[in-house]
Amino acid sequence: MNREEARLELDATTLRPQDASPEARAMAGSDPELGAWLKKRTEFDQQVADAFAASLPAGLRESILQNSRKPVRRPIRWVLPALAAAAAAVVLSWTMFWPVSNSMPGWQAESLAAVTKVEYGMLKVDHMSRDFEAIKKMLVTDQSPTPLRLPGTVGSMPVLACKCIKVAGRKASIICFEIEPGKEAHLVVVENTGLTGLPPQLQPQFKTSKNWNMASWSDGSQTFLLATTADEAALKKLFGLA
Repeated sequence: MNREEARLELDATTLRPQDASPEARAMAGSDPELGAWLKKRTEFDQQVADAFAASLPAGLRESILQNSRKPVRRPIRWVLPALAAAAAAVVLSWTMFWPVSNSMPGWQAESLAAVTKVEYGMLKVDHMSRDFEAIKKMLVTDQSPTPLRLPGTVGSMPVLACKCIKVAGRKASIICFEIEPGKEAHLVVVENTGLTGLPPQLQPQFKTSKNWNMASWSDGSQTFLLATTADEAALKKLFGLA
């Protein structure tokens, strides 16, 4: 089995890894590039599955089972086409709006994936507060990193909430701010020892992916990603660049 054959098999079984052959699973474990791809693909498929499950009306499963026991099949003819259409809509939606790309460093891809889930309500925040110092104390209590220093006016935005996550197997934090009325900006803070593909020290790098604008930078032992669906000018203004 070569890498492409293993990839195709793993791609078909991301949410049922036990169905993949031992050879394909072993190749994913020994091939870092294939393993990294499988991790991202599995996370994406799980997010689509979760979004699809959340979109189903309450009691639909019970209704299907109840109707399936009846001799007359006409009432449930709509079910499979409707479910297929709903699934296709969810997949299409995530394909259009999912901003993570294979060109991103691993830590950045994981950070943006978590931020996207928070933005669209697929991942609940841990704490809510309008007091930045209170938010930082909550993160300290949760043993998650807090920013030691923030550039420009990043730390002056109204704060909303925070979330503890993991990036590259280590604890990280998301702090949610209001960058402008009706628009949020999410700051990921991660300890960068041992991470690869880091942005330069104290020099923000700007990037756009789908409808997201991002700034990333490092400061000592911490690395940051600030991501928002607000326009690029609003983001750069925080750093005194617009």
